[in-house]
Amino acid sequence: MKGKAVLITGASGGIGAGIARLFAHHGATVAAHYRTREEGAATVVDEIIKAGGRAKKFYADLRSETAINRLVSEVVNEFGDIDCLINNAGIVLKTYLENTSAELWDDILNINLRAPHLLSRAVLPHLRKGGSVIHNTSIHAKNSVPNFGAYAASKAALESLAKVQALEWAERGIRVNCVAPGVVPVERTAEALQAASDAWLPHIPKGRYGMVEEIAEMTLWLASDKANWVTGQSFVVDGGMTARMDMPRRGRIPAPEAPNPIDEQ
Repeated sequence: MKGKAVLITGASGGIGAGIARLFAHHGATVAAHYRTREEGAATVVDEIIKAGGRAKKFYADLRSETAINRLVSEVVNEFGDIDCLINNAGIVLKTYLENTSAELWDDILNINLRAPHLLSRAVLPHLRKGGSVIHNTSIHAKNSVPNFGAYAASKAALESLAKVQALEWAERGIRVNCVAPGVVPVERTAEALQAASDAWLPHIPKGRYGMVEEIAEMTLWLASDKANWVTGQSFVVDGGMTARMDMPRRGRIPAPEAPNPIDEQ
């Protein structure tokens, strides 16, 4: 990735921060987007710079098309054309479909589906030939469980969008792929996952949760020239979880008292 520029949304923590650090380690110039956690984005950028890399944080509210277009313009003005866009920012919301209001539905799909489309479209004129777009989706795009209706729908739709993008942009020399992480503890979910380990771990054949670094490694490979003939695909990194016929929490389970959004921006 030496000499290449990458824009990573939701890079202030979790998987996005891990991707930013790994890409910088391999020589990429990193545009680290954030919305709600400026301090986290600043920490990631400072770490990269101290290690001898090049990075800068960029703010944008991805619910706004104007903000998205401004973000892309700022990154291009700072770093020149872009080699890779990683649509990592997303919102997880646990609530039954019957309790999912139109407002909540729109919030999920605006960030998880609409924003990646608008960002990809805005970046396209600035993507160098041989560049790529990588969407962070989820195992919920393949097999889901109760309480994740809007989230699962947004990620499944994003994988379908990626296939069409790959078909339409292949003649431009642009590749589009997805990485679908399994259960990966990050700062905001580690405690909850630890408490629920008895429910989740038996369903992971590898017997452990995933690591941020493992998702970042798959993302790095897809962005590199080693994956030059790979496009329109989704790569599941889940310790074998979706290979099983059973999933946790089968059947009706108590819904939470109130929606519990996790904003990974």
